[in-house]
Amino acid sequence: MTSLGTCAMTMSSSLLASTSASEVIREPFAHFVSKAALAPDLYRELDASFPTPETILGGRAATIENAAARLPAFKVLDNPAIAPLWRDFFKIHTSTVFWQDIVRVFGSALRETFPRLEERVGRSLEEFRIGVRGAEREADLRLECQFVINTPGTKTSSVKTPHVDKRQTLFAALYYFRAPEDPSSGGDLEFYRWLREPRFLNYRMILPQDVAPVGSVPYGPNTLACFVNSAQSVHGVTPRGPSTRPRRYINFIAELPFRAFQTRSMSIPARLLHWPQVRQISRRSVGADRY
Repeated sequence: MTSLGTCAMTMSSSLLASTSASEVIREPFAHFVSKAALAPDLYRELDASFPTPETILGGRAATIENAAARLPAFKVLDNPAIAPLWRDFFKIHTSTVFWQDIVRVFGSALRETFPRLEERVGRSLEEFRIGVRGAEREADLRLECQFVINTPGTKTSSVKTPHVDKRQTLFAALYYFRAPEDPSSGGDLEFYRWLREPRFLNYRMILPQDVAPVGSVPYGPNTLACFVNSAQSVHGVTPRGPSTRPRRYINFIAELPFRAFQTRSMSIPARLLHWPQVRQISRRSVGADRY
């Protein structure tokens, strides 16, 4: 991927500005990975001004180990406590500029995955009206760009086992900001394929024995992973070892005002039958955070 940014440390392009559709990998679902998403100097400037855990927690207590805490875009864009370079980053990645790059790169995969979507919305992907998630009501699609940390932990655990993202989510991405001094192991993004017809414990979480890992994206600095979300887009986070440092990243979401796909939930008797496996499921959050 071509580097972005200038020596003045400004951003005018999205993380996908130099990516082409030919770089998208279609199996096990449409995705793209870059291990050098931004120019080194620009990445270092963003890394140095990444908000503190206290800022992202916003007064919430980090009492749960290896749990997610988020700071969404609508709380960042006009926040003077956030570095101007980061506010520029968030502005670009909640704008039509970013959506047009998503469509240019993933448009074919989106149309293949959701063949009736443009008919349902009443306009082409390129013409979707874009808003900021949590801030604007009148939009065909809302974009989210949020700071996320996973709190430190004293034991090995997974912050989220195999799952798919919300059924309203068309596209998702993660951009990792691993601290140089973070000695922990694991915490990688893992992709899976189904070993059977898809079934879900609820509408998102999946029994580990129902899927098989087919690839992973290491939790490393300046690493970007993007994918089209559907019932086939099973992913999770590998167990992370003990660490005194938070796991840091940016989470991107493109969300519709309606469900893009359906998922089949397991019956209550089936859940009871698989209770030992259900106990392996993990989705950790600090709470009080619907975003």
